[in-house]
Amino acid sequence: MKAGLGSLVHRLISIADEPTDDDDFRLRKRVGVVVGYLTLVAPLGVIFFGAGSPISFAMGLGLPALSAINLVALARSRRFDRYVVVVLVSGVLFTLGADILIGGLEAGGAGVVWAFLAPVYALLALGPRRATAWFFVYLAVVLAAILLDPWVTATVAAPRYTVRLISFGQSLAVPLGLTFFLLRYTDLRRRAAEARSEELLTNAIPISIAARLKHGDERIADAYPNTTVLFADLVGFTPWAGRTDPDRVVSFLDDLFSRFDALATTCGVEKIKTIGDSYMAVAGAPEPREDHAAAAMELARGMLAILAEVCERDGPDLKLRIGLASGSVVGGVIGQKRILFDLWGDTVNLASRMESSGVPGRIQVAPSTWELLRESPVFTFEAREPIEVKGLGQMGTYLLVEG
Repeated sequence: MKAGLGSLVHRLISIADEPTDDDDFRLRKRVGVVVGYLTLVAPLGVIFFGAGSPISFAMGLGLPALSAINLVALARSRRFDRYVVVVLVSGVLFTLGADILIGGLEAGGAGVVWAFLAPVYALLALGPRRATAWFFVYLAVVLAAILLDPWVTATVAAPRYTVRLISFGQSLAVPLGLTFFLLRYTDLRRRAAEARSEELLTNAIPISIAARLKHGDERIADAYPNTTVLFADLVGFTPWAGRTDPDRVVSFLDDLFSRFDALATTCGVEKIKTIGDSYMAVAGAPEPREDHAAAAMELARGMLAILAEVCERDGPDLKLRIGLASGSVVGGVIGQKRILFDLWGDTVNLASRMESSGVPGRIQVAPSTWELLRESPVFTFEAREPIEVKGLGQMGTYLLVEG
């Protein structure tokens, strides 16, 4: 019963939905439709305030009838803008008519305030730019009510005191109350959008860099003298991906890299980017730390353990090849639409070469990283024969010894 009622309500408020609508537009449409349903019953009050006169019946029943036709037309055509314009025009004309029917501005208890809901509703349904015109329509309605008031006061008998009091109270409470809730709603939406935007920004670039961008820094480029850069690559991934269902491939990478990200945060290492099945991170930038080499090594060891666990569960026979190098780098933000915090310099190139010339399932480090960790009781290394490092010639490297 409850589920059926909820389904019915959902169908009723989603009559204007289109598959291409984004979440914000869909929500604005649904709020607009709810307003249309409210106009099926709200105008009936004018019958009471008009003392049941034939004109009050015509107005009190006419607007709901027009609203019903408008809603049906919306459900069939999905023309939301036209629907909104009909709601707005009928609403302001009804308000002015009700003001005249009840006896003018003073006698009607400031009923013209209801016309202020037109720009408020337009702000929500049509956006701030188009809503401005409806604010001037509201001012025109107020001006018309003022100009007509001497004639209305002389022609239409004022209602009794109780009716005027009720009208005055609802004219102050309801329109202004609805305006307050709209402002509250828009502010909540703005804050939610800002929070989401900030979350996306800090997911793309380091928090400290995001803060600098938010404070107006237009170009961010810094030198970081003491860092350790990590590159990792999945060996055997390309042929495995070629023979595996795409959904499984994406799910595997998403799970794996999400775990890498969490571990990087735990180790105090900054993820820089992923390219295909490759992963890049740095310790010591943009936040400096003295133990950058040890932090990067802890991340590297943890990544090997995570891959082993994921492969044991999911089945692919993949290995991670990891390379580390230490030294100075230059870091900065590039791009406008899709910004990226990236690193450049010999240390970055050397770390990349350590990965590409490394051993599957092992961690290879450059002499610069070995110098920083060779006295550590936690890490043990074995020297490799000098290897040819592209662009750098022959170089002696070191492999971490596990166990």
